[in-house]
Amino acid sequence: MCDSNIEERDRVPCVSAYNGCVKSLHKIMKKKLLVSIIYCIFAFKFKRLNMNFKKKRWHCLPGQPLTELDKQVMYWENKGKEVPTRDLIKTPEQIEGIRIASKVNTGCLDAVAAAIHPGMSTQKIDDICMQYCKDNNAVPACLGYEGFPKSVCTSINEVVCHGIPKEEDILKEGDIVNVDMTLSVNGYFGDASRMFIIGGKTTPEKEQLVRVAKECLDIGAEAAKPYCFVGDIGHAIQKHAEKYHYGVVRDLCGHGVGLAMHEEPDVVHYGHRGTGMLLVPGMVFTIEPMINMGTWKVFIDADDPYGWEVISGDEKPSAQWEHTFLMTETGVEVLSY
Repeated sequence: MCDSNIEERDRVPCVSAYNGCVKSLHKIMKKKLLVSIIYCIFAFKFKRLNMNFKKKRWHCLPGQPLTELDKQVMYWENKGKEVPTRDLIKTPEQIEGIRIASKVNTGCLDAVAAAIHPGMSTQKIDDICMQYCKDNNAVPACLGYEGFPKSVCTSINEVVCHGIPKEEDILKEGDIVNVDMTLSVNGYFGDASRMFIIGGKTTPEKEQLVRVAKECLDIGAEAAKPYCFVGDIGHAIQKHAEKYHYGVVRDLCGHGVGLAMHEEPDVVHYGHRGTGMLLVPGMVFTIEPMINMGTWKVFIDADDPYGWEVISGDEKPSAQWEHTFLMTETGVEVLSY
């Protein structure tokens, strides 16, 4: 704004200069607007094109006709979805090796089921699993894994997972305990866990928790269809668990398995449909929802010198079941349980 003390004779040049500035400013603004529009168009086009320039995860076999698998994966990858790499699709020979390991894995948990009772130490469970592995030419995969000191995980009551077997941890009637066993046979892996109610009886609250956790696993498996997404499984599990006001643990998840103990994808047990990795025939993975009676939050037990034992955030009981699944053309097949 001009100063009010300017003489009248000075006003005309001032206004003229002002008008000139406005015209120049308009020209500049028009140019900037045009540049902005061009930039936005270019950015939009580039973003669309960039999807094609991103490194592709899926590669068709050279010299081979496109299969239905190729078409489905390429379709979803072009839509910007996360898809598997071809090496996550197990060959028939690999699947056979995983079947053998999974059968031994299931047998190991059967041996635990036959022996578990009140007054038994969790170290005894570890002894049973170690002996079973020796008798069946299997290697306990947990032993020594990132410093884990035992062959199996035994998680009692509020311990969500990765509980370490100990002589001093004595199972009492009414306890609920998860026994999680992973082993390998000839380089192939099987992974499963089960819940046990010690003495066959517990409180109605714990009994319901164990039952609902198993239902969550089964419902997640029902949601696992060929060419579905990991999020479809998680959504189904979360929806069922939250009907009972239970917390679905978010910090730990299922995973691909078979050629290694942990592979892609991460199989989360909560979330939204259509998210996460596309699941296709030939993939092998675990579903293992950890369901807490209270909050979904967890923490590492400060008294665990190994830094492994995970406790529910409010120290209420937790339950988990785990199976290894093979995705087929019609749905999932249970390999170990």
